[in-house]
Amino acid sequence: MIWKKLVLTMAPAALMMATLWGLTGIETWLASFGTSRSAYLFLGKVGLARPYATSGGVGLIFLFAAAGSASIRSAGLSSLLGSMLVVVIAVINESGRLLSLSDRVAEGTLLSYADPFAFGGAMVALGAGIFALRVTLLGNAAFVSPAPKRIPGKRSIHGDADWMRLTEAAKLFPAGGGIVVGERYRVDRDTVAPRSFKASDHDSWGSGGRKPLLGFAGNFGSGHAIVFAGSGGFKTTSVTIPTTLQWRSGLVVLDPSNEVAPMVTAHRKSLNRQVYVIDPGRDGTGFNALDWIGRFGGTKEEDIAAVASWIMTDNPRVDASRNDFVRGSAQQLVTALIADVCLSGHTPTGNQTLRQVRTNLAEPEPKLRTRLQEIYDSSQSAFVRENVAPFINMTPETFSGIYG
Repeated sequence: MIWKKLVLTMAPAALMMATLWGLTGIETWLASFGTSRSAYLFLGKVGLARPYATSGGVGLIFLFAAAGSASIRSAGLSSLLGSMLVVVIAVINESGRLLSLSDRVAEGTLLSYADPFAFGGAMVALGAGIFALRVTLLGNAAFVSPAPKRIPGKRSIHGDADWMRLTEAAKLFPAGGGIVVGERYRVDRDTVAPRSFKASDHDSWGSGGRKPLLGFAGNFGSGHAIVFAGSGGFKTTSVTIPTTLQWRSGLVVLDPSNEVAPMVTAHRKSLNRQVYVIDPGRDGTGFNALDWIGRFGGTKEEDIAAVASWIMTDNPRVDASRNDFVRGSAQQLVTALIADVCLSGHTPTGNQTLRQVRTNLAEPEPKLRTRLQEIYDSSQSAFVRENVAPFINMTPETFSGIYG
């Protein structure tokens, strides 16, 4: 990539200078093709203009040949330099010729002897330089139409749509708006417009990431916004993260991949916002789903049965009565283990959680049957013993079907 950029930086100016040097003096050879005095003079004057015009043409040809390159700006800068050198050389040559005539012409008439053909050749080189300047500033966008091609639809909702001007977008979505819509930037007018964006290729970024933001404060319309993009479409990096950094009020972020929180927590705290990260992978994160039992009007037994029913949410198939028995027995087993944790009296208050219930349940089958016998023998709750009792003398095959 570096050597390509180096070639594009040096080649246009070098070719233009070589062309100018190679064609200098061609007017004598070209004039020799004239068959009359007027033709001889005309071809000679064309020969004076040809080195300058051809040099400018070489610069233009090189720019169009390099169109689409990531380093097109370097080629534009080189062509601009070459064009300016050609124009300067043309001015020096013509000025020298006029100065040699200054003592042989009437005072004040010297400029009338300027050669329009040489002047025209210099103007061609200057025009090439102006286009090279455009390429230097706009990159590959200098070769395309300034507006995207619009394909009108049959219906007005699409056929009359057009791109909003950036000045209008800035008024509608000021940078201070908390919900980041995007950048005040037209990538289709940037040098990287013809290229596909690749996060790993900095040359494909263009000016993205350095332009002012467009922000939506939610102060008009419904206040809702939705972003459509496929997987890997940079929704998180282009919308979610900038919004969490810029939005100064409260917000709730669903971050299942745990990508956003590590990047924005420190900044949110610097805005004097309290940040709570609910991460199941962290100890102490979450809430105790059992600490409400018996505290809001219902009995503990009723609330325990409700929690067990929430856990057993799958509906049984109506075509198998045996499934009803297995599901009902499984729910009773879950109820018994929850009740044991909450009512038997041997589990500390801080450990009366679903995590403890899962630990008790996730035991080998023989050990679980032994635990159920111990619960039945030692529990202080009649509700616990009633729910455990059916499993005490259950046949191993039946218990295995329920537990499995």
